[in-house]
Amino acid sequence: MRRRHFLTLAGGTGAAMALARPGTAAAVPGADGLVRNDLRVRGPGGARVFVREVRPAGTAGRVGRPLLLVHGARPGGTAAFDLPVRGGSLAAELAAAGYAVYVMDVRGFGYSDYPAEMGQDPAAHPPLVRSAEAVVDIGTVVRLIRARRGRWPAAFGWATGGHWLAMYAAVCPDRLTHLVLLNSLYSVAAPWPLQQELEDPDRPGHPRPQPAWRAVTADSLTARWDAGPADEPAGPRRDPVVRHAYRAAALRADPTSHTRTPPSFRNPTGPLVDAFHLAQGRQFYDAGRIRARTLVLRAELDFWSRPQDGERLAADLTRADAVRVRTLSGASHFLHLERAPYGRGELLEEIRTFVPSNGPIGGGSRKTVPE
Repeated sequence: MRRRHFLTLAGGTGAAMALARPGTAAAVPGADGLVRNDLRVRGPGGARVFVREVRPAGTAGRVGRPLLLVHGARPGGTAAFDLPVRGGSLAAELAAAGYAVYVMDVRGFGYSDYPAEMGQDPAAHPPLVRSAEAVVDIGTVVRLIRARRGRWPAAFGWATGGHWLAMYAAVCPDRLTHLVLLNSLYSVAAPWPLQQELEDPDRPGHPRPQPAWRAVTADSLTARWDAGPADEPAGPRRDPVVRHAYRAAALRADPTSHTRTPPSFRNPTGPLVDAFHLAQGRQFYDAGRIRARTLVLRAELDFWSRPQDGERLAADLTRADAVRVRTLSGASHFLHLERAPYGRGELLEEIRTFVPSNGPIGGGSRKTVPE
């Protein structure tokens, strides 16, 4: 069972914070033994950011380390990380391991407020939700977690979510204890599988003109997943029940999805533009400012990130307490939604080992851990 609460956070990154506490009624655990609280927190400018708290039942005051999960450029957080089916919830598996998990939606995604332009003709506006706006929303949620748990969280980001988190960690280097980045681009000029798809043929080195947002159908959402990595059939690695839940959750989060035929959810295009620039080597942040212990993971069969991204990022993380770079053999871009032998099990073990659910934050001199 889920509760919905409305919270207000006042102030910017370094300002004092006022928290409107939710009601005191106890949440009822679900069939998986976990408690889920759905929250909306107001950030700078008044926009509401959606956050789902997932924790073991009976641990309201003594749950382990808080861990923030940040989605990528397509569906929001609940579709990416908390599907109500077996094998479809990374959040549930982490909560069962003792973490207090927080799943957020950046503005324009999932259940967070959408920019007003997303209710208008997409051709009339430039691409929406750029990296700087996502960083503001992450900051809002990080302060919420600090207020609820009394400590700064660790954070996990998938693809674009990893880029946003690293950018936030560079701006606010003392507010995340650990970073886990999965299949994320970094500022490296290297071959990119999506180059031709997103490059303007009339202006090499520049992205194609994009509308403010695109309507994404269920078939479009899973097209790459359905094709499988490198033309390998997706069937053995993917549970069709998880696929169905993923498609349904992405559509369900947008209240306008069934006003279009076929049903589709609105998806901001700003992250695609930023990804194109990252793949060309544009520097979005100074990784040398990041202090969090950082785990850089890449699925061997990923279509989004490249091996050079993790290598260059590790070299630039000169102030991080520790750096570990790992390639997950045989795994795909969607490994956290696939069957355990195809990378999800290894991903969970990497997170649990690198980010203990309890115990000290860590620190000391920087250490780079090889593969």
